[in-house]
Amino acid sequence: MIILSCDHAGYDYIQKLMQYFDKKNVEYKYMGPQSYDPNDDYPDFIAPASQEVLKNEDNCGIFICGSGVGANIVANRYKGIRAVCALDYTTAFLARKDEDANVLTMGSRLISFRTALKIIKVFLTSEFEGGRHLRRISKY
Repeated sequence: MIILSCDHAGYDYIQKLMQYFDKKNVEYKYMGPQSYDPNDDYPDFIAPASQEVLKNEDNCGIFICGSGVGANIVANRYKGIRAVCALDYTTAFLARKDEDANVLTMGSRLISFRTALKIIKVFLTSEFEGGRHLRRISKY
């Protein structure tokens, strides 16, 4: 299951992403604000969404805030979350391939929605390589 979350800065992107997923019949669970409110704080939504990702090893998360950094910091506070803040396709690909990232964070103020969608596609279709990488991620 894909767990989606955001704060006010990511609200518009998440709404567009849910519309895209609905058209493609992609299953997701949304755990963000129910309307745009500039006073929404990312920890209030990213923390429970991160906990939801951890409920099943097949879950992954896509979290969007203004820079992607705040959401990334909150998500990585939870043991078992391996979040990457990706602003390009290569970072998303390598994070999945080498680090088995299970959460993607992005910044709506830094990349276009079109770019975000391309990064999401790479993140969701890339696979963990295992091998020497498994040895490394088992150390934390």
